[in-house]
Amino acid sequence: MHLDIDDTAVTFRSDGQIAGRYVYADEFKPYLHPLNTPAGHTVSLASPHDHKHHKGLMYALTVPGVNFWEERPTAPHELVGRQRHENFGTLLESGDEIGFDEEITWLPVDGGEPVFRETRTVTCRIDAAARGFLWTWNSELSVLHETELTTSVYSVRQTDGRLVNYHGLGIRFRREFGCTGGNLLLIDGQETPIGEGSGSTPASAEFQGSIDGIWPVVRAAVRISQEMPNGLFVMDKPFAFMGCGPSNLGPVPLHAGTSLSERYTIQVFDVGPA
Repeated sequence: MHLDIDDTAVTFRSDGQIAGRYVYADEFKPYLHPLNTPAGHTVSLASPHDHKHHKGLMYALTVPGVNFWEERPTAPHELVGRQRHENFGTLLESGDEIGFDEEITWLPVDGGEPVFRETRTVTCRIDAAARGFLWTWNSELSVLHETELTTSVYSVRQTDGRLVNYHGLGIRFRREFGCTGGNLLLIDGQETPIGEGSGSTPASAEFQGSIDGIWPVVRAAVRISQEMPNGLFVMDKPFAFMGCGPSNLGPVPLHAGTSLSERYTIQVFDVGPA
C-alpha cells in the first residue's frame, strides 16, 4: 500500500486501487471519501443534495456557541466552526500499513478563540481475513477552555422516548443503502432491527447494504468498533447513516487542560451475495 499526497487530499492506494481519499483542505472539516471495498464498491457519499455537510466518513462535534457539524448556524448567535488543518507529522507512506498524524485546530470560521487542538491519526491496512480494508481513526483533543459537548436540535426521538444525538465519528452511506431495504445491522455480532439500534453503546456496529446493478445482488459493509462507551446512532430511512460519539446520549462537560481521547477502527469489506 502507499500514500499519494497533494495540495488537497491524501489518497490511500492498494495495488493501484483507491481504498480511500482523505480530504484535508475542506473549508469546514477533513473527511474520508470515497471509502471503497477491495472489490471497488464505494460505501460513502459526500455532500448529497439533502445534507451538504454530510461528507463521507467524518468526525465533528458541537459546543455552546460553535457548531462544527452542520456548517451553518442552527440556533441564534451560534457560530459556524471549522477544523483547520495545520500540518502533517509522521507519515507512513508505503508498506503493509499506511497513514499519517495530523494537527488540527478547532475554531470559529470567522476567527475567534480556538476550542480544541487535535492530534488525529488515520491509518489503513489490508484485512485479508475479512476481505476488506482496516482503518484506524484516533483523535486526541486538547480542551482549551471550559466547555461542554452539546447535542443537536435535530436529535432523533426513539420509540422509548429518548433523544439520541448523531455527533462524533459518522458515515453517510451511498444512496441505495437508504430507504430501499436490503440492509442488515449487527450490534456486537447480533442481528438487530435498524430502528432499534440507536442509543445502544456497542463495542462494534456493522451496517451491510445491498449494491445496485449487480446480480446476484452483493453487499458491502462497514463495521465501526470503539474503545469508548459512546452512543450509537443509525438509520436507513430516508437515508442511511451510522456513527458513534461521546455526546450522542447527552451533553458532556469538558474542563480546560484535559483531553478527550477517541479511538475507532473501521472495517470496510465485501460481503458477497445477499
